[in-house]
Amino acid sequence: MKRVVLACALAGAGSGCVTTAAIARPHEVSLPLLVGAVAADFVAVSLLASQAQDYSAGASIATGLAVTAVDVTVGCILGACRSVLP
Repeated sequence: MKRVVLACALAGAGSGCVTTAAIARPHEVSLPLLVGAVAADFVAVSLLASQAQDYSAGASIATGLAVTAVDVTVGCILGACRSVLP
């Protein structure tokens, strides 16, 4: 599963790490993996936004937060957040 997160972060797709983790193994997404997927997603999107669109640092962070929030929401709907729920 760690390979899925690493592949997503290195692929440069920019987003979808949490969703990919949820699709790959919805019942086996642990909390550390979920946190790592969120961090990888945020970093990838922020870096792509700063390079591709010449955004300022603040705009890149805001773009990273917005896209990561959507990815986490979709991933949780698909079952990635089951490790966080009681």
